[in-house]
Amino acid sequence: MFFLLTVTFFLGLARKWTLVTPPDEWVMTESGGALVEGQKPGRLNILVMGIDSVEGTHRTDTLFLLGISPAERKIAILSIPRDTRVVINGVGRKINEVMARFGEYVLRSMIENLMEIRINRSVKVDFQGFINLIDLMGGIDIVIEQPMHYDDHWGKLHIHFDKGPAHLDGKKALEYVRFRADANADLGRIKRQQKFLAQVLAKLQTPAMLMRLPTLLAEGLKHVETDLSLAELLELATAMRGGPIDVQTMSLPGEARYVDKISFILPYKEEAVKIGAKHFSNLMVMELDASFTVPLPASDTPASGVAELAGGGAKAATSPVALPATRSALLPATSSALLPTTSPMPPPAASGAPDLPASGAMP
Repeated sequence: MFFLLTVTFFLGLARKWTLVTPPDEWVMTESGGALVEGQKPGRLNILVMGIDSVEGTHRTDTLFLLGISPAERKIAILSIPRDTRVVINGVGRKINEVMARFGEYVLRSMIENLMEIRINRSVKVDFQGFINLIDLMGGIDIVIEQPMHYDDHWGKLHIHFDKGPAHLDGKKALEYVRFRADANADLGRIKRQQKFLAQVLAKLQTPAMLMRLPTLLAEGLKHVETDLSLAELLELATAMRGGPIDVQTMSLPGEARYVDKISFILPYKEEAVKIGAKHFSNLMVMELDASFTVPLPASDTPASGVAELAGGGAKAATSPVALPATRSALLPATSSALLPTTSPMPPPAASGAPDLPASGAMP
């Protein structure tokens, strides 16, 4: 979310820039070659990771894919539930722990293979940057759709909101977008994040915010780690200058299930591929490999040393879990060896605590 705001700053500033390269000739370059070489602009896909730094866990508390299409003047935002199940070396894990355990390469490759796309760039942001940015914007007005109450004494997180209109400063805004202690859990949190993002984008387009863009941008870049260069951001903003931009938000389709008594979101493979083709396809020629060697800690290293990516394929050393293609084919028989126990996930009570990992990561 934080990086999308940074990109928006550039899009606003672009109104004052001289167009150097016409949009229909724009190419985003990287060292060693062009991302879209010899072609008119396709989509630039950016993986955005909000890092939870509580007690040094560094899990991806928020994860979404940003697809930017300058030619179509479209931005697609795909939220990926943190409980999405992935399989690494035959072990099912939640996707929010992949970055911390196995690194960014593994996380990016899993999403690429699931959706059959190419991720060109990535961005990692921290909580403090989000707080500072919202404070610099003077806070955000939003309507709280339901009472929200949650206390995590270990993580020092206390969330308390009453139903109705509210003005959120940076700290309160972070609490709002992190809350998931209700019947909809992670999926409800994603909807709130998208609602909040819409309010932020609307405020950024006001004259008062345009005057403060340089300050906002400088603060934002203090808390961003990315392989996007400043030149690329400038080129992107130039290509997107002028006129309205169509922003579409969506979530990775899947179904909540218990696997071995652990709650997961099992993604629908076919629907994920369709979303990839419609909103995140680019013009690169690519080969998707279903397996690769992962340098794991000793405690996590199995005999095979092969990571099975969401999506699977013939090259995997061992057969990965077959992802359900549609809602009518949730758990195919071929997955039984790796999914010994499954059962439908009943919705938790509205007052119940969120599903926290054993390590104690915050909701």
